[in-house]
Amino acid sequence: MSAPDLPAGIMPDYRREIPAELLARQGSWVWHEMVQPGVLRHLAADGSELLTVRILLPPNGLLSASTLRDLARWIREYALTGRRTSRQGFEFVGVRPEKLEKFLAELQAAGFPAGGTGKSLHQIKCCTSFIHCQNAAVDAPSIAQAITDYFYRDFLQQELPAPLKISIGGCPNQCGGGVEADIGILGLYESVPEVDEARFLAANIDIGLLVSWCPTGAIRPRQTEKGTMVTIDVDRCVRCTSCVQVAPEGISLKKKSYVAIAVGGHGGNSCKGPEMAAIVFPRVPARPLDYSAIIDRIEVIINYWSRAGKPGERLAGFIERTGWSVFLETIGAGPVEELVDKRPPQTNIRHDLHFRY
Repeated sequence: MSAPDLPAGIMPDYRREIPAELLARQGSWVWHEMVQPGVLRHLAADGSELLTVRILLPPNGLLSASTLRDLARWIREYALTGRRTSRQGFEFVGVRPEKLEKFLAELQAAGFPAGGTGKSLHQIKCCTSFIHCQNAAVDAPSIAQAITDYFYRDFLQQELPAPLKISIGGCPNQCGGGVEADIGILGLYESVPEVDEARFLAANIDIGLLVSWCPTGAIRPRQTEKGTMVTIDVDRCVRCTSCVQVAPEGISLKKKSYVAIAVGGHGGNSCKGPEMAAIVFPRVPARPLDYSAIIDRIEVIINYWSRAGKPGERLAGFIERTGWSVFLETIGAGPVEELVDKRPPQTNIRHDLHFRY
């Protein structure tokens, strides 16, 4: 019996992107193993094998037309198909075993090394930041580049206790996923948005939309002799810039910024399930082209985990086993700061930090 067609008009049919040789073995895979850093072998129930090669892409997975043509050429010559990973890397699926060594050498020479599998530093995930986002507090791609360059060896070798995933979000909206990574870099603004009363009133801003757009209920209307104004609750404001996007004529934000470093987040294949990271270094300078303050703190965390972690123990499990007090003392950090506001959620249109355009 043939498989039913997918509904038309929703998205392109993924089956058109898969060669017949690979599609025929869909659902028959029973195991996979690491052959070497960046190379995985998938085993099917009938004993057949499939090789996958994972490579490092530029920060945010940004690709030029020239690079896309190179990826396509490599797929045609060495593999069955390719895919971009959820961490913004790239995998060549169905690499021909007899061409593996030649392929790896060509990738290395072209500046796309294979690695980031198993007990290694995986591709550092980040948001676009200033490239085409108006909310960025820091330049996440350049921070990702600096961290990757410094810890490059850990991407190429599988010598860490477990996989290490670092993610960077350029602003409190955290599109880069910093709150859910082993180590998260969170771009933050130093100041709270400021309301210019004269400009605000002159702009005739939609107060209802503005109030509803704040994810934490930090904006409240107030009546004045000249008209309806708003007040921003400093304690509730998370500097997400939502209000600035809705009312740029009357609300502004000083662009002075920094990062916080959080640890212990993970997607959750443990008995406890997913967990958000907790901030251990709350105010770290993020000076363009000089991210040594960030790198130094990450290095302390990785070194302690590498030295004392058990095989297969992710960073969150390591912290739980050693205890937060010991962990914080060893890395030279202060008390943990929670990333989630524990107060009851606000009853408004938005219930999180993600924009609804």
